[in-house]
Amino acid sequence: MRRLTDRALASAASFDPRGLPLAFARSVLALSELISIVFTPDHSLFTYQPGLSSGMRCYGAHDLSLWCVAGSTPAGLLSSRLIAIAVLVLVVSGYRPRWTCAPHWFVTWSLSVSMTMPSGAEEAALAGTMLMMPFLLGDTRIWHWTRPSEPLAPVWAGSSYAAWWAIRCQIAIIYFTAGISKLCTAQWRSGHAMYTVLVDPFYGLPPGIRQALGPLLASESAIRLLTWGALAIELAIAAAALSPRRARRTAFCLAVLLHGGIMVAMGLVSFGLVMIALVLTLLVGDSHTLALADASEAEAADRPLPGDFQPMAMNIPAEIMEIR
Repeated sequence: MRRLTDRALASAASFDPRGLPLAFARSVLALSELISIVFTPDHSLFTYQPGLSSGMRCYGAHDLSLWCVAGSTPAGLLSSRLIAIAVLVLVVSGYRPRWTCAPHWFVTWSLSVSMTMPSGAEEAALAGTMLMMPFLLGDTRIWHWTRPSEPLAPVWAGSSYAAWWAIRCQIAIIYFTAGISKLCTAQWRSGHAMYTVLVDPFYGLPPGIRQALGPLLASESAIRLLTWGALAIELAIAAAALSPRRARRTAFCLAVLLHGGIMVAMGLVSFGLVMIALVLTLLVGDSHTLALADASEAEAADRPLPGDFQPMAMNIPAEIMEIR
């Protein structure tokens, strides 16, 4: 037990999330939100419901959200949209992660609590932006694409390590719950659920793709393979989220395959990008470890040889020195 504790403390002290996995995860996450805000009209984000004349859920703490503060007037909706777009563009570009992480979370929270019917994408993005903040509050880089020039302060290394494990547990819960809930449905257990999904007139395949894949949709074996394959991938990602590095890399590839297929088949682009970005955070810290290894090797290569092995160029005959 003492050995495990010492190992965990050592891992926390040396943990540094700053690297390309974190950079791409932040940018893809903000890009998914940017797509939703830019291409979704106000009347779709905020739909009329009894008791919500403006479509916004502005009550209690929700009154502090960006959209509720700006109001439901045309000028208010435009100003809140422009502010959100400006913040998300900065996050996508990678500029000043230390100062943009809190506004990024605020925009994500504002959209999630204000829109009439938030989807799973908004809730997952909200959890991701909140748990990424410990990664970024101690980051003094100008751009999150660059390699760190100095080690992370111990307090931020420890908090980042704790947040990273929280993200891993969150991902495991999301995919485990998704897989188990499907197993409770008869259509998923029988292997026919994907046929219902793919031929749905609203969420299913576009007509052109559906027609091209007609023989595949008519094959019972192929439908069962797709149905049970999706289940297996979700449960595999859940298990890999809490596993060593190689399994986490496999989980990311599986997530790209799963959500890439969902984006093509069902058009859920924002949701797919959010989940791919979250699973990418499983690889946070890997690139920094490799960078430290490269730096150590370079330092060892530049270190002078011991005195007994120093070549004495002055003792080499001139005839040998002239050989090319």
